[in-house]
Amino acid sequence: MTSKTVWIAGGLILAIGVLGYLSYQQTPAVKDAAGTFVAPPFVHRTDMRDWLADGERGIWIQGGNSAWFYARFSGACHGFNSTNSLEFDTGSSDHIDRKSSVVLPGGARCEMQTFAPSAGPPKNRNADVLPQPQQQ
Repeated sequence: MTSKTVWIAGGLILAIGVLGYLSYQQTPAVKDAAGTFVAPPFVHRTDMRDWLADGERGIWIQGGNSAWFYARFSGACHGFNSTNSLEFDTGSSDHIDRKSSVVLPGGARCEMQTFAPSAGPPKNRNADVLPQPQQQ
């Protein structure tokens, strides 16, 4: 086998590997209620306006257009409901979506299982909380 043949064969194998990788990394197609294919929902990290914890189960995220999204974690995210600081690990896409993770102070990581449009947090979520006078 000549060196030219080896280079051509190596290049073909590399090209096939790259194409296989890129096709595997594509975002899965999603159908809406009408059965039309649509892009999966996401919020660009620079467009995020607000977030609110749903206990240790999930998070509501408000996008730049005031639309809300709800992300459910793949498991309980211990310590999430008692923090006011977090980071989003979005990889190179800068999109907060179902492939993102929330990183808590101290390095704990909570992976998202689902990410979907939402009506936002319930308006009466604090209805059973009684206001207490401030202690000095």
